[in-house]
Amino acid sequence: MSTRSAKTPAPAARPRDDIAEPMPRSKPLRVLHCLWQGETGGMERAVYQLVREQLRAGSIEPGVLFSKPGGLYWERIVDLGCPTMTLDLPHGHAFHRTGAIARVMSEYDIVHFHSAEPMLMLASLRHVSLRRVYTHRGGIVRYSPKKRLQYAATGILLKHRFHGLSGNTAHAARCAGELFRMDASRFCVTYNGIDFGLLDPVRDAREVRAELGLKAEHFVLGTAANLRPWKRIDRLLRSLVTLKRADLRLLIVGDGSDRPRLEALADSLGVRTQNVFAGRQPHVGDFLQIMDAFCLPSMGLESFGNAAVEAMGLGVPTIVFADGGGTTEHIEDGHTGFVVADEQELHAVLTRLLDGRMHLGRQIGERGREAVRSKYTPAEAAQRYERLYISAAGWTRKPTMSPQETPA
Repeated sequence: MSTRSAKTPAPAARPRDDIAEPMPRSKPLRVLHCLWQGETGGMERAVYQLVREQLRAGSIEPGVLFSKPGGLYWERIVDLGCPTMTLDLPHGHAFHRTGAIARVMSEYDIVHFHSAEPMLMLASLRHVSLRRVYTHRGGIVRYSPKKRLQYAATGILLKHRFHGLSGNTAHAARCAGELFRMDASRFCVTYNGIDFGLLDPVRDAREVRAELGLKAEHFVLGTAANLRPWKRIDRLLRSLVTLKRADLRLLIVGDGSDRPRLEALADSLGVRTQNVFAGRQPHVGDFLQIMDAFCLPSMGLESFGNAAVEAMGLGVPTIVFADGGGTTEHIEDGHTGFVVADEQELHAVLTRLLDGRMHLGRQIGERGREAVRSKYTPAEAAQRYERLYISAAGWTRKPTMSPQETPA
């Protein structure tokens, strides 16, 4: 193990208000965040911004335990000055390492798990006084037998040995209840906090458009995603065929296992010249700024959809699908964005935006920007987690969680 310290269509979900308020204490609460890896992803980005805010606020002393080293967010967390430990685990069933893992955890009051890792959770049981918190960040798909066994083991631990449970949307809370065969009302809702200042463009928009071969007259429909089949980016490629608009371009920011299939599909549909695969970019704000509309067409496995909220935060009119999991919780349809039922509705919305791009897009974009920037602040997320930590630690009464307040 290596240790690095840094260079020194339901109603909108409502986070619970009955979790204990932070109380004065003599020293900060020590919280260890557990992540499997630090590569580019929504969960890793959310944890990075949470840790960043906890360090800034000072009432929490965070540390981060990675099962595997490396990756963009591993590097960024190290650069924050946050104590960072790396286990170098070969896989998720290296049970002979639980003793070493437990020794790292013993230095903290709370261990906050951000994914279902039974081995790490079991290691935490070696310390009677240690409190465990779990955040669920996913939907439900048809899992392999191995995955089902992993989630069954996690469910047993969550039911009996955890002191605080959360979902990053109401959709995630409901899915956690179903996946782990638990009462979903045990999960409070804590939305991700997003520092929209990190998305401020650092390059001139004209320079970015020229680099991608996009002209001023082009209407740019964009998306940003880790390219996997469940992101359903193929729906956007088919929209180019259906709309038959010479001025429409599709900009895909991101990379992943589904990219070769999507590139082949673009060729077979005859839309390769209307489509730009920009790959993974270190500063996505440079590319969001040139989009006239954004669509995240994910299925229900998407629990939050950081990319959609980030696009809204930059004033880009954003479209999600009604079966897109937690993404629908960010949008008031027709007011702050669009929620479409199928590809036919997607094409209708895009036609409206294309035909009235200056007025409708700006109006929806401005309202969406205001909505997400006021709701998804890092400070709000950190404060809600702090209340959950304090309740889990038993410093105040445990929260009473009613089904009416959690899965909206």
